[in-house]
Amino acid sequence: MSGAAFRPHVLVVSDDPDLSAFLAEGLTYGGFWASVVASAIQVLEVFRLRGFDLVLVDGGLAGLGALELVRRLRGRGDRAAPGVARTDVPLWLVLDRPDAMPDDALAAGADGVLIPPLDLDELAPRLHAIIAVWRAAHPDRLSADELAQRRPSGDGWDESGA
Repeated sequence: MSGAAFRPHVLVVSDDPDLSAFLAEGLTYGGFWASVVASAIQVLEVFRLRGFDLVLVDGGLAGLGALELVRRLRGRGDRAAPGVARTDVPLWLVLDRPDAMPDDALAAGADGVLIPPLDLDELAPRLHAIIAVWRAAHPDRLSADELAQRRPSGDGWDESGA
């Protein structure tokens, strides 16, 4: 897909309505498509049906929790099939407080952490750069929207687009 037409699709995983609205609206203005899911369990199902170019996970996610979600998406959770990741796209944890330690997030499989307060004027270019680096390292991989357009009508699909 050409750079001019490419609009990355970001999945925001947060049960905090204020954070979800802030990120979804701000990322849309920043040149992204944004989808919001409020439950870690729902995210696991969503990844069976759709791909994304980047995932932002709220560090304060209730229920299953942010770290366990990251582990499962990366194929490291106790219920994940050994060595089988649901996704390898950039996955960043939005820490729930400025003094939180990022080491646990990185050990769980996150590519990085974002520390509040978040400034969308700085965040949007940073996320575009993260996606550009990932896409350069995976030149044969389709974008999320290209995958969605090519996806067969049945369950399961190959992120490579093959």
